[in-house]
Amino acid sequence: MPSYKGHLAGGVAAYVVVLQAIKYLEPNIHIIIQGFLFCLLGSLFPDIDTKSKGQKVFYLLLLLFLIYCLVMQRWNLFVVVSLLGILPMLVRHRGLFHEIWFLFFIALFSTIIIKSLQSNYEHLLLANSWFFFAGCLSHVFLDRFLTKLKRTFYYK
Repeated sequence: MPSYKGHLAGGVAAYVVVLQAIKYLEPNIHIIIQGFLFCLLGSLFPDIDTKSKGQKVFYLLLLLFLIYCLVMQRWNLFVVVSLLGILPMLVRHRGLFHEIWFLFFIALFSTIIIKSLQSNYEHLLLANSWFFFAGCLSHVFLDRFLTKLKRTFYYK
């Protein structure tokens, strides 16, 4: 229900929560900046199954990643990611991409793929995945909470 601005605000809130939770790890500047970006991306991601800002960002990043795969001649990865890129067009809105278990596996799968490309940055990849997942959770929470709130006030 919230606009993309509302979901971005939720992503900022999720970022603050995760940053406080990992404060004891003494995150460096890379984790702080990338975590913010990944939380914002995660907060828009569940809406890639409908015409939205999240969909535009997703397909831009997908295009850049596919170009990378072509340049590096990673044909298997190119084919798999291309097929996965079609998935948002095949599902209904607020379906699969609003399921917490699916979003968790997307974050996990992305980490595994990127780790296969760049194994040197395991700590940073794991942090980025958690920030992304936290952003996704904020999106789903806002959609579910505000939808339930709207029904409560609308039908009374």
